[in-house]
Amino acid sequence: MTCSNSGLCLDRNLGRGRSVEIGPLWIFPSGVCGDVLGEENTPPEDNTTPDERPERNAGPPSVLLVDEDGASVHPLPARGTLTIGRGEGCDLKVEHASVSRTHAVLEVDGRRLTIRDAGSVNGVRLRGRRLDPNEAQVFGVGEVVELGRASMVVIAQRLSTLAEAAAAKPLDVGGAVVAHPSMRALYALVERVAMSDINALVLGETGVGKELLVEALHRGSRRASQPLVRLNCAALSPTLVESELFGYEKGAFTGALSARAGLLEAAHGGTLFLDEVGDLPAALQAKILRVIEDRQVLRVGAQRTREVDVRFVAATHRDLRAEVQLGTFRRDLYYRLNGIVLAIPPLRERVAEVRPLAEHFLAKARPGVRGGPLDPAVVAVLEAHDWPGNVRELRNVIGRAVILAGDGPITLAELPEELRLRASRPPSDAPKLRDEMGAIERRRIEDALARTNGNQTHAAVLLGMPRRTLVARLKQYGLGRSQRREEP
Repeated sequence: MTCSNSGLCLDRNLGRGRSVEIGPLWIFPSGVCGDVLGEENTPPEDNTTPDERPERNAGPPSVLLVDEDGASVHPLPARGTLTIGRGEGCDLKVEHASVSRTHAVLEVDGRRLTIRDAGSVNGVRLRGRRLDPNEAQVFGVGEVVELGRASMVVIAQRLSTLAEAAAAKPLDVGGAVVAHPSMRALYALVERVAMSDINALVLGETGVGKELLVEALHRGSRRASQPLVRLNCAALSPTLVESELFGYEKGAFTGALSARAGLLEAAHGGTLFLDEVGDLPAALQAKILRVIEDRQVLRVGAQRTREVDVRFVAATHRDLRAEVQLGTFRRDLYYRLNGIVLAIPPLRERVAEVRPLAEHFLAKARPGVRGGPLDPAVVAVLEAHDWPGNVRELRNVIGRAVILAGDGPITLAELPEELRLRASRPPSDAPKLRDEMGAIERRRIEDALARTNGNQTHAAVLLGMPRRTLVARLKQYGLGRSQRREEP
């Protein structure tokens, strides 16, 4: 465990963890004990210098160095020059093959930060642009500096802590009810991250509330007055996705009777939300990567590119790391999108939110009707359910109950039979843990085989198990060799 005087504690082995990621670094939301990004950014259009901006409760800055194997945090002096690289004599050492022995030089002068490329092989990138050899650029707290395939972020402590936020009552954050400590920590982190232009990747099961978190991220950013543009990558054909994203010129294809700007241009100055980015076709992955790197868009059928200023936020329920290993998702795009990854835990892991969420949905379904709290028996049944559909399923259950109850109180009779039967089942009849785990494993195997079109080798990679183990499980669960996805 590495702890800095900025209040941020990081486990070097969390590069293989679960929940919040900067580059390849993952941090559990419930384990965050400080800020990942300070609030003092230096966006390109900000004409003030770091010295002129207010402190905003920020403490001593530290530098967070991230590579594919983990991360380290180092306190920064008030003034001084520090070398960054793989060499033994460097002040800030980054053990990664893409980092040169002396890769860059960081100059600290009070609140003013300057990064200079020291003639590195793989370059220094700031705000999407690679610096020229020996070029120096001023940057701000919270801005991401890329050193080859490693990253550097200067972070600052805030005097308020996430632990204080976790002790508060349930919050309504733009329609998202936040009560569980892990969700409080996650949304507190979103508040900090929103102040930066770093790209974000939101992970979570279907129905956990990824879109609400994206809205909170946009609402708290300097881009809040500009549009938040959404695109569901799974809902459109590859041809439509390209024309929707990039736009097209008149006559670019049959039916293109006039020129049309795409979503990337529509989101200029704001945020582009790529929902279900794991379903993005391979050809478009390369084009999106080019836009992220060059900040330019080429419409379909056009000869001239157009400048765009867009923050990318992507979301998916897929395991993108496994998709990268399978070769179905580009590794370079993955690392461009996951400047920071915000993973939302499923509802079954935050039971404390079931009641406030249910009461929130009840109040929305009965606007203007003042009612008391839910019956304790109803709450007990709701909290006992594992909610495979997460918050969306709970919202549907409450909506159904309101219709059946009319103006009366909601009782057990208005809940789905599945929930009532499970709650009334005697303990002796409850399924054993081994049986439940086996059912989950079987569903995961079936899903993996469907996604890989029945290829057992690829399915084993997706599941993270040896192929021989997968074959044994297929025999154990009576699954045939072919679990091919049906063509639409």
